[in-house]
Amino acid sequence: MTTVWMVLGIGAVVLAGVCGWVAWRDRVRVPGAEERAAGQAALTDQQWYERQRYAAQHHTVIRNDRSQ
Repeated sequence: MTTVWMVLGIGAVVLAGVCGWVAWRDRVRVPGAEERAAGQAALTDQQWYERQRYAAQHHTVIRNDRSQ
């Protein structure tokens, strides 16, 4: 009977350890100020490139309309 309790106790400790490790690994990560600033910079760059592409496409369409 002692062996059964030992096995169950060891299993409970292992299960608790695994649950604790998974909870620690998957904890919510709070983004830092640098990450927010980098995200804003990336968004600004993306919007700038989109404006440039739109302007280039618009210029091409206008130029082709005048040449006909």
